[in-house]
Amino acid sequence: MKKLFRSGILGLGLMTLVPSISEAAPKFYFGDGQEMEIFFMNQLWAIYTMNRTECTATTNNNCTQYTDYKDRADFLLRRSRVGFQGEITEGLSWRVWFAYDNVGLDPHTAITKNNNIGIIGSNTGNKEFYLWDAFFTYSLHKNWANITMGYFRPQVGRESITAGFETTGLEKNLTNFYPRQHLVKTGPGRETGINIGVLYNDEKAKWGINYNFGIFNTDNYKTDKNWNPLITARVALSLGDPEMKRYGMGYKINYFGKRNGITAAVNYAYQGRTDDFKSNKMLGFDILANYKDLNFNFEYDILSRDFDISKDSYDDKVWHIRAGYNFNLPNKTILEPTINYSELKGDGGKSPNGNGKFKVLDVGLNWYIKQNNLKLNLHYVKQDGDHKSPYSWYGKDKAGDYIGVGLQLIF
Repeated sequence: MKKLFRSGILGLGLMTLVPSISEAAPKFYFGDGQEMEIFFMNQLWAIYTMNRTECTATTNNNCTQYTDYKDRADFLLRRSRVGFQGEITEGLSWRVWFAYDNVGLDPHTAITKNNNIGIIGSNTGNKEFYLWDAFFTYSLHKNWANITMGYFRPQVGRESITAGFETTGLEKNLTNFYPRQHLVKTGPGRETGINIGVLYNDEKAKWGINYNFGIFNTDNYKTDKNWNPLITARVALSLGDPEMKRYGMGYKINYFGKRNGITAAVNYAYQGRTDDFKSNKMLGFDILANYKDLNFNFEYDILSRDFDISKDSYDDKVWHIRAGYNFNLPNKTILEPTINYSELKGDGGKSPNGNGKFKVLDVGLNWYIKQNNLKLNLHYVKQDGDHKSPYSWYGKDKAGDYIGVGLQLIF
């Protein structure tokens, strides 16, 4: 009875603390403008890998043994998030969330993450639970001065700054993985820093501008003598309906017929001399166009790194193009056939991506039962390329193709 009584008191206390629950996730209100929301995000995948060959033994960096892996099925939690977000006071928001990705991933499954083992990353034994983002944004002025501090993605490259839960392919395009690795040397692509953002929309003239300027402290140095920050800038111009009505650090691809507009952006990042290089740069351009039920997106990035010995310098190029169309079904769900193509071209020298091409074609269907909060997808992914690239490092190995079925849940 005592336990039941204590549970009842606790329940009544929570009821007074939570006068309303949002449709998306539990939200707690503490008064004086303070609030906290809890959210969960998961992608559950079933992947069937075909035609994968790996190098399983090397001598003097030459492959001496190849293994043709049997076509196989794999079941995994590709992306999983749990987090908290809210406001401390009016104009001061925060977000902290954690990731436990690739739980159950077979290291021989042909998804992009497994094509560049040791560079992009490999299976970690399902043991990692780590910080994904932790940042605070203060709106000194809602249009002209939004200051973000903490651990988050540098605001360059649309694919990198768009969550995998918002993209329309099964996996994110190559323009996600390689710019992140190039700039901050990690797959998640996060770093500690500060960013100043601008968002202005002229509703009458139907145009808007979104600008971000950031400074980050990366780990590309070992001595104070060779310390330089990573500096990033992104300028996006929108015509027609705005891409976003309120400043934020996340982006969308599919607006489900509610946007008729186009956004074009230029991205730039630069870091001076460190112990690893003379300079490191990224220059990119991207477009997002939404017209009724049609969604189109393109991105092109040049990843440049200079060394004291000029022949070691390189300019890798990575790009993607994607399109999808929403068919509104009688039961108020949406079926979207999509096509995504992305390509990486390594420039040799000291490039960690080789000097060959890696090409990925993704064709599939997305069934939005409750938009991105509840989504099913079925995709076929064809991977191709040449030596030396993440598709084939030694000439006879190959990344393989796969069919993927996904279930996405956001609450």
